Order: sequence, then structure tokens, then C-alpha cells
Amino acid sequence: MPKKNKIPVIEEITIPSGNKLPKIGIDLLGSDSPPEELLAALLKFFMELKGSAHLFLFGTQALFKGIPFPSLITPVPVSEVISMEDNPLSAIRHKKNSSLCTGIDMLKEGKLQAFISAGNTGALMAYAKMRLPDLPGIDRPALLTLLPSRQKEIAVLDVGANTSFKAEHLYQFALMGVAYQKSRGIQTPTVGLLNIGTEAKKGTPELREAYKKLEKFNKPVKNKKAIFIGNIEGRDVFQGHIDVLVTDGFTGNVFLKTAEGIAGVILDQLEETAQEECSPLLKRMLSMLRTQLHYAEYPGAILCGVDGIVMKCHGNTSSQSFAHSIVSAVRLIKHDFINQIRSHL
Repeated sequence: MPKKNKIPVIEEITIPSGNKLPKIGIDLLGSDSPPEELLAALLKFFMELKGSAHLFLFGTQALFKGIPFPSLITPVPVSEVISMEDNPLSAIRHKKNSSLCTGIDMLKEGKLQAFISAGNTGALMAYAKMRLPDLPGIDRPALLTLLPSRQKEIAVLDVGANTSFKAEHLYQFALMGVAYQKSRGIQTPTVGLLNIGTEAKKGTPELREAYKKLEKFNKPVKNKKAIFIGNIEGRDVFQGHIDVLVTDGFTGNVFLKTAEGIAGVILDQLEETAQEECSPLLKRMLSMLRTQLHYAEYPGAILCGVDGIVMKCHGNTSSQSFAHSIVSAVRLIKHDFINQIRSHL
């Protein structure tokens, strides 16, 4: 039986100097999922991590009461919660002791190397941008998420952080997307610009200007950072010909949620049809499709462009999504993701 830890107050939380493990904070509050369920699932998942990370769990004192935590899980009790219904700017001003604000503060202080939340998106982005410095050369942070395709997973950004944009912002998004895919082992990522047609002169003036800027990737140099393949239409994204899809936050969010909705409808219909007569093979195939296509199973979106790893899961996220986000955060930390973005900029 693991030794029961005393629940520390925020000021008492220190990291032993010899602890080189990735330090990851997880916000258990403020999402549509009951914090008790998330906590139970994360404690179970912790066994699969096999000591590869030190987790800091943010919740209420009542949530942690009577639970024996392993030595590599530190509970961080807070007294306030930012809900989905809260006004983001008002919430971060008046709820400084919330799980969301406390986690970002600890990230800024170096007590964490990554922070994961499924809470209020507006509050998370606003407080992260307020407390964490922008990376050099980045005018606006962007939300990056992974989407499945026929051949590989595509990094899409921005998916909701910016509803207005300039061509230079799209170019910066591309640089951050390239750095992310390189951290996943892709040596020369391919980049596409989401547009209404493939021709270079398609789209708004800003998109046409962004096209010209992205062509810089194709200059004849010895070690290419990436390859720009041009404009790509929404229907062709999932063919898997690109590694990074660049778009603005408004269009990207609509595109993302439309894709999630279509995938959900197809999966539900397949499962309903197969309920009565379903072979073991078909059941396995449906389970695999659910894992590959359902948005709740994927890691959270990353707020790229701030000096710290901040990940945002869906409000109705599954415990599996949190688990995938933790694994993704560990990988980003080990691959020195923030400094990789700096070098690409």
C-alpha cells in the first residue's frame, strides 16, 4: 500500500534537486467530467507511466481527502474553481486561487514543465498569455491539435485562439507546427494552407500573402526546415499528404468541430447498425475506429507561442484523452519543444 502523503499548501511545494523527471500539472476541476472520475482514472493510469513523470494534481481538499498518493503524485489543493459558465476575464481576475490560475502560476515559477486542463478555454488562454512571456518572434499564440488522416496524424493550427489574423501570423503558425512535428520525429514536415481552392491566387488578400511567405520553405537550401505544398481544400486534408495544416483560429475551429461531428455521426451509426449482429472482428474494427477518430481520445490542443507547455483538453474529455495528453507532454518536454520553436523562429 503506497504511503499516504500529507496534502501540502501551495507555498510548501518544492521539487527535490535530484528529481529530473518531467513535472506535469493536471487540472481536475472546471470541466464537464466529474473530478472524482478523472482522479480515479489518473491514479490507475499512473501505474502505466512506470515512473516516467511526476504528476501534480489540482483539486479541492475534499477531493483528495483520505487518498494515499504515491510519491510521484503531488496533490495541490485549491479553494476556487473557474467553471465553463464563468466570464474568462472576470474569472482570472477574481479567482486567483483556482486550479487553472494556480497551475499556470506554478508553470511560470518553474515548478511545472507542462500544465493540462479541460476547463474554461478562454480563461486558460487569457491567463497563460497574461502570465507567460511570448516566445521571440511570435505575435500571437495559437492552439495546435492533432487530427487523424489516412496515412498519419496532422498538426492543425490555429484551432481557436485567434479569430482575426494577418499573413505573418499564419507564417508563424507554420513554423510552430513544423517544430511540433519535428519533435514527433518527422524530419522535413510538409505544410499546407487551408483555402477554398488550390491555386495560389485563391482566397482573401491575407491568404494570398501568406501563400507567398510560406513559399520561403521551398528555397534551395542544404537542410530544409519543411516543404510547402501550397493551398489545400478541406475535403483533401484527410488524404494524409501534409504534416501541418495552417489556418486562422475562426476557420480552424469550424473545420475541427465539423470534422469531429461528422466522425461522431459515422461512428454512432456504424455501432448502432452492428449492435444486433456483430462478429468479434467487426467489434475490434469498430473499437479501433473509435480510438482513431473520436476527438475525446486524442491529446489536448497545445497553446503554442508562450514560454511554457500549456495543453487544453475538451470540456467533456475522457480520462483516456488526459492520459494521451500526459504522454504527449512528456514527449514535448524530453524533445525540448519550447527551445525547438525558438530555433525555428
